[in-house]
Amino acid sequence: MRVRIVGRLTVSLAGILGVMPAALTSEPAMPLPSGTYAFQHRFAEHRDLPSIRLEAWIEDGRIRLTNHDRNDVFPRGLIAEGMIVWHAASRQWIIAAQPEDATAIDVGGCSDGPEVVDLQRKIYWTC
Repeated sequence: MRVRIVGRLTVSLAGILGVMPAALTSEPAMPLPSGTYAFQHRFAEHRDLPSIRLEAWIEDGRIRLTNHDRNDVFPRGLIAEGMIVWHAASRQWIIAAQPEDATAIDVGGCSDGPEVVDLQRKIYWTC
């Protein structure tokens, strides 16, 4: 299929789309180096509802999220841990229990898939 734009430029749509998937699926660099960080918990269904603070410990591509805050959302202590993996289909970082989670059909929110962790904004998302 060819698309004609502004009278002179002819672009192959297949050529454009042939380049896009590689750009969309390539794994970005890990935004956070190893260390301990303050994260926020957020609810996928109530994105603006305040929740608890969490301690995130990141090392060697793994994350552990611990609740030292109040216990009405999660019990105190370790609430999630796993490998930090890029989920190319959703373009999000996930907490994976096994390598196959990287190709899970559904992730985050209220799905049965792996949970999403926003490493740039330091947010742990759950249902």
